[in-house]
Amino acid sequence: MGTIKKWYRSGESAIWLSGTAVAASITIVFGLLILIAVNGLSHFWPTQVAEFQYQLDDEKSQVLVGEVRDQELIATRRVAESGTWLAQPDEESPQRLLIKTGNRELYGLDFRWLVAGNITRIEHPANLVVLERLEWGNYYGYLQRVTTADGVVTEGESARAVMEASIAAALEIREKIVDLEKVEIGRINYAMEKLRLRERGLELEQRLDQRAQQQLDDERAELDARYKVLQSELADLYTRVNSDQLLLVDASGRESEISVGHVVRAYYPNSFSFAEKIGFYAAKAWEFVSDDPREANTEGGIFPAIFGTVVMVLVMSVLVTPFGVLAAVYLREYARQGIVTRIVRIAVNNLAGVPSIVYGVFGLGFFVYFLGGNIDQLFFPEALPAPTFGTPGLLWSSLTLALLT
Repeated sequence: MGTIKKWYRSGESAIWLSGTAVAASITIVFGLLILIAVNGLSHFWPTQVAEFQYQLDDEKSQVLVGEVRDQELIATRRVAESGTWLAQPDEESPQRLLIKTGNRELYGLDFRWLVAGNITRIEHPANLVVLERLEWGNYYGYLQRVTTADGVVTEGESARAVMEASIAAALEIREKIVDLEKVEIGRINYAMEKLRLRERGLELEQRLDQRAQQQLDDERAELDARYKVLQSELADLYTRVNSDQLLLVDASGRESEISVGHVVRAYYPNSFSFAEKIGFYAAKAWEFVSDDPREANTEGGIFPAIFGTVVMVLVMSVLVTPFGVLAAVYLREYARQGIVTRIVRIAVNNLAGVPSIVYGVFGLGFFVYFLGGNIDQLFFPEALPAPTFGTPGLLWSSLTLALLT
């Protein structure tokens, strides 16, 4: 007993308690990271697409195609209240499946719940194709034929190879379209905006005479001529990318004609080998970190968010490292211990306890509205009321994060 009291009074018990708490916290953090990684990274793994024969009532049934995304047990009472017909009404806790059905333009839904007891047939046809599209989500169905730009119609087994070649060609054309719109036409739009701002600036300075106006008109006419050439090229590319058509039929027999230019990827998940699944997984994971988002941020990648975060942290580091390190070295090694030094230390300690949201509100009010607004008034009056620096951006975010750091 005396040994335990001595051990307790020595403070080792508090050390062990603190160490246990730290170890538990680290374990919880790593466990959470592993849980997020397992649930997140498994999203890219290709799942089989099933065809379901679903019994609606004693007489009617429906054929559906989709991916099983979740399942749960639900009380019979809740199923009855939803108006769903039950094949086994005496079952206490029937299971229901969440099915991603896709084909949104046909049915208006991406997901629906199916009571497992009402499913009379489940198959996984090898010829069932999944189309990832730029809009309207996934399409699940069966390829009937491919019609190319020159009118050649391909049906049967050879249609798959023609479809894959057509999609690959469309992806190359779409890359040219993006380059033309964002780079070439983007430069012209930027030059046109600079001309507009220059004209507005001359108006504010009352220096817009006939000679200056003629020079601006000549430059604008030259830009318009270049724009019309690029617009013609762009229209030709859009015609080419949408020239090939796919005819598909869904599980209920409804036909859909889909332009190849709207398809991002086509694959047959039920016929994938393990090596093909690995390749598909790697392609989807790379798309997630390297592509722009699409479909209201539900598809595609998160590259803009990654790029913005990295740039913000780099700018913040460049700004905060010299001032932060120099201030720390000065306060620790050279500053005389007087009232000013004590005030600075108290201020630093108090700022360390300020919530991050307060820094955000300060950055919005000071950097964006005050500093950015005044910069616009002094240096960019011709652009007003459209803000140039008086709007949230990476520079002000980096400065705010530098203050916090």
